[in-house]
Amino acid sequence: MKSKSKLIITLILFFGICFYFVLPVEVEGVVERKAIHGEMSGNTGEMVLENLQYPGMPWIFVENKDFEQFFSPEDKNVYVNDSMKELLERKYIGVNYYVAIHVSSDDPVNDVPEGEAFTYFVSLEDFNKVKIGDEITYKVSRYRFARIDRITVL
Repeated sequence: MKSKSKLIITLILFFGICFYFVLPVEVEGVVERKAIHGEMSGNTGEMVLENLQYPGMPWIFVENKDFEQFFSPEDKNVYVNDSMKELLERKYIGVNYYVAIHVSSDDPVNDVPEGEAFTYFVSLEDFNKVKIGDEITYKVSRYRFARIDRITVL
C-alpha cells in the first residue's frame, strides 16, 4: 500500500510540474516599439525597420531602402501587407518580427518585473494586430524564451 501511495504522489507531482511548464502566463502591457529583422546567409542579418513614437520625427525608420516604398513619413504604424511580406521572403532566408512592451504586470517566465520593458518575438499576425501605444494582454510560453503566443488588444 505504501508503494502505491508513493507512486500516486510521484505521478501527481510529475503531471503537476508538466502542467505548470505547459501552461502559458498572461501578462499585460503597452506596445512601445515594433521592429523587423531579416536574416541572411552566413549567420548575418540586418534591421529592416523600426517603428516607435518619436515626437516631431517620423515614427517609422526604414533601415533597408528597398522597403521605403511601403511607408510615408506620416505613417504611425507598420503593417506588413502581402507585397511587403513577399519582398521580405525573397530578400531574406528568415524574417523575425519583434514587439517591445512596457509591462504592467510581472512576466515571471522572462524575469521582467512590472514597469520594465521587454522585447518579444511575435508572429506576423500579432505584429500586424498591434499599434504603438496599444494596451494589450498576451500569453507568454514557459518553454519558448521571449516569444508571445497570442496577443489581445484591449
